[in-house]
Amino acid sequence: MKALKSIVFVLTVFTTSVAADRKLHTEFNPGCLLEDHCSKFSKLTYIRADGENDTVHFVLDATTKPSLVVIVTSKNAVIQVNYTADRENNIKFTESPLYTFASVFNNLYEFNDVNDTANMKDSNNFIKMDFKKFNWNTTRSIHNNNESVEILLSANSYRAPGINKTGIVSVTLKVYGKKDTGSKLPHLVHTPESGELTLTLNNLNTNFTNSRFAIELLTFSSYPFNKSEAISSNTFSDDKLSGGTFLNYLLNAKGDEEGGGFLSWKPVVYKAENTHALNSSSTIQYDIQDYLSEHDWINTPLYNMYGNSLFVHNSQFLLKSFNVSFGQPNDEFYAKSNYTYWTFLVGIGTPPHSSLGFLELSIIASLLLMLTIAMILIFCIFMRWMSSKRNSIVYGQ
Repeated sequence: MKALKSIVFVLTVFTTSVAADRKLHTEFNPGCLLEDHCSKFSKLTYIRADGENDTVHFVLDATTKPSLVVIVTSKNAVIQVNYTADRENNIKFTESPLYTFASVFNNLYEFNDVNDTANMKDSNNFIKMDFKKFNWNTTRSIHNNNESVEILLSANSYRAPGINKTGIVSVTLKVYGKKDTGSKLPHLVHTPESGELTLTLNNLNTNFTNSRFAIELLTFSSYPFNKSEAISSNTFSDDKLSGGTFLNYLLNAKGDEEGGGFLSWKPVVYKAENTHALNSSSTIQYDIQDYLSEHDWINTPLYNMYGNSLFVHNSQFLLKSFNVSFGQPNDEFYAKSNYTYWTFLVGIGTPPHSSLGFLELSIIASLLLMLTIAMILIFCIFMRWMSSKRNSIVYGQ
């Protein structure tokens, strides 16, 4: 049965990659008949993206740790949430998902970068903040007649023993019904099978003179793409969209076939609302690790979907974590602007790629022009040689 599902999903991903737009439908706490009651203990946003042959479901949950779960199913599958049951297995679908991939905001770190290396491994002074303990609020906006959806999760305080933070921490999700490019730098190319997540840290009070911030992200991948994850990088020359950043990182879940879930980002962070290259700094990406902490996974919607089967030995699920830190040496730390803006994609299928840039197109056009001129010259030389040969034959007679 698993092998059959794998074949079906690979075909689904192929169909998805060539299909056109998707129709979006958004709902808070889907299926809840008493919204005031449900919203007291559930902060679930559901986006359904219907295609010609399948449906991609985006589940954004801020009930505990902010999490985005991307599920692909057959076209007619419907989400079912039981708001009166225990959290374990209370999110289901009328037909079994073909594949599930997720990203979870697990912890926010503040570290003292005494030596200005921007590398969190070089610091011994850390403050660890569980994303669960921010007081999240949810707002939404729908654009262009359901062609795109934007969901904002925001919190203005953090309370934990020994830690008191004020300032705005927000997570923004954007889902688009067609392939396009983000309107703001870093201009990530998105597909209808991916969601664009942005983390913003605005006017957070800091505990150190040389404070920088980093996040820990968890990733989840189900069968059939549950064998390994790897981070790779590639360069591109789309100078029009790059904003001076010609590198892209890709975290890709793998199985026997290609086309699993992915995270994609450019190693750039912005230190002002105006995402201009002059306001940019860099990110550092760290190694992927196995992550089996039951305490943290229980505080995600994945526990609502899969329950304790998440923790079964030799599980069919891939549970990983990795860190990203913000800033580069000599950028004057977080305190320079008290603002950080970082964007990445979470999706399934083939990761989107930037189109050819002006520089690349110019080089190709120049090569084609030179090749054309060379062919014309060769043709002219050949015709002249043929003409002279004919003349010599005539005069020789």
